[in-house]
Amino acid sequence: MRTLYFDIDGTLLLGSFGAPKPALAAGAFERLVRDAGFERLVCVGNVVAIVRILEKSQPVDGLAMVLRVCQGVFEDEAWFRRVTTLVDDPAERARTVVGSTHPDWFWIDDLAEHYCENAGLGAAYREHAGTRILAPTPDGDGRDLAEWLGRLRR
Repeated sequence: MRTLYFDIDGTLLLGSFGAPKPALAAGAFERLVRDAGFERLVCVGNVVAIVRILEKSQPVDGLAMVLRVCQGVFEDEAWFRRVTTLVDDPAERARTVVGSTHPDWFWIDDLAEHYCENAGLGAAYREHAGTRILAPTPDGDGRDLAEWLGRLRR
């Protein structure tokens, strides 16, 4: 199952909870992901940490929170809910992704190198950077991510 692990801030959005990157806005990111044949998405963004804290005291619709934060880069809510899950601990995202049991995994995260280095997985980052892992420019327009997904098309 082709799986895409994705961050939000600096990856899909400009900076921290900024506007969607122009090349990914208005559902463009969703279309690119679907065209690339991804069947499963896993959000590794820090918003998931907020979801996990809230879940300890009340029922929370974490997918709705993530969808709202993504500000329109996804348009088909039913599809999003069908294919998306949330990582258990976004602080441990590198261990989750690199240790994935899914053989066809990919990861987009502007801080992927940072998380890999912190987890002692710097060599794995260097091995997969630009192929399985993309660290997009945090304040870019999203074209780097769009082009990378275009190269992954099936």
